[in-house]
Amino acid sequence: MQAPRTPSGSETSDPGGPTLSKGQTVLLVAALVSAVISFQLNASMLVPAIGAINDQFGANAFTAMGNYFFLAGAIVSVIFARWSDFVGRKPVLIGIMAVTVLGTIVCILATSLPVMVTGRILQGGSVISFSLAYMILREHLSGPTFGACVGVVSAINGGVAGLDTLLGGVMVDAWGYRSIFILIAVVGVAAIGFALIAVPGGRPKAGAVGKMDWIGGLLLGAAVASINLYLTTGGTRGWLSGPALAWIAAAIISMVVFVVVESRVASPLIAVRHMRSLRVWPVLTSVTLGLSAFYVVLNFIVPAIAEDAEVGWGMSGTAMALMFLTPAALLGLATAPIAGRLAVRTHFVTTLRAGIILTLLVTAATAVFALDKWIVFVLMILFGVGYNGLMLTSASGMGVVQAPDDAPGSLPGISNACFGIGASIGFAWAGPIVSAGTASGYHTALWVCVAIGAAALVSSFLLRPKPLTAS
Repeated sequence: MQAPRTPSGSETSDPGGPTLSKGQTVLLVAALVSAVISFQLNASMLVPAIGAINDQFGANAFTAMGNYFFLAGAIVSVIFARWSDFVGRKPVLIGIMAVTVLGTIVCILATSLPVMVTGRILQGGSVISFSLAYMILREHLSGPTFGACVGVVSAINGGVAGLDTLLGGVMVDAWGYRSIFILIAVVGVAAIGFALIAVPGGRPKAGAVGKMDWIGGLLLGAAVASINLYLTTGGTRGWLSGPALAWIAAAIISMVVFVVVESRVASPLIAVRHMRSLRVWPVLTSVTLGLSAFYVVLNFIVPAIAEDAEVGWGMSGTAMALMFLTPAALLGLATAPIAGRLAVRTHFVTTLRAGIILTLLVTAATAVFALDKWIVFVLMILFGVGYNGLMLTSASGMGVVQAPDDAPGSLPGISNACFGIGASIGFAWAGPIVSAGTASGYHTALWVCVAIGAAALVSSFLLRPKPLTAS
């Protein structure tokens, strides 16, 4: 896909959106980056505070907070990304960020786990900033510029150049975990102001015909919630327990009714014919399986080993972040724009497969050498290239480039929800294994990551690329 020529060569345009100068493009990308940073700080900056949070709220408090945070993000993404086709990307982005700031204030004031989880649920919707950012970029940029900017934004998905986790470790060691939430609130308010100034307004030209399918959105949201609650309940009370089976039954019923509704409404959330396409459903399975496998490697399992004083290395939050999280994030930040440009020239599907393969090999090696600190250090650097750089950039862009032309906000929203679903699934299965704090448990968790990652690779090879020239 090549960028269209402009008279001066100093502007970037797209057939679906207005022309932007280079200066406007820089401001737009900076505003979108600030919005996704607001989410990413909520997702990763708390990792060094696992021990402090569990000490205050209970052994599995961090896992519970993670589950509901990503669950809320999945539901919001499914509904509101598609709604932005009708009301515009900017108002949805600003509204969600305002709710995120409110949730952060709740977390600052929380003195019990239920209140903390409530705050995390309000924060979870901020994950939609990624899908909205990619759609805004697609509407205003094209060619290698689009690919590089997708890489820049998606690089934040792997951490804010490692500074978030490093700073989080310093802050939790010095002032406790609440100081992290205070910083997150300040960044969120600043991001809202930046978005008000730099993000173009107006409704998108494509996909705005008809009206929002709220019933379909609620049904799909109910299915997503039921699946997550099945995983959470099954992991603690047994996969065949009555409550767990009730949740999976609710998920199946919601999906069946969703398909019936979508086949009858004039403007479906996403048409059933699209869901059957090899251009669509393997996107969802690849993202879900990929995040289920790999998100917890660097954001849960390795930090747990590093901070385990008996089986692991007894590191502080700051030392753990500096040694493992920061290098991976820096490598991801450096390689993501390159991966984005490469994806535009080859295809996002091709670079996705390459990213999964590299990440899978690194995770397998980590499973073998899980308790060797210096080998894991080297492996996490490679993990940053494969997962943060290649895989996340490709998975992020696929939701946009593979989206149906008649509903551009449908697939990005659902695929973005799959990021949250996948991460939530990862916490659900890994939590009970890792929380045991045994060497065998750590090894087992990493081998489960490898098995799920292999399934993600198979799914990616089922995916049929949509020609970029038609996206």
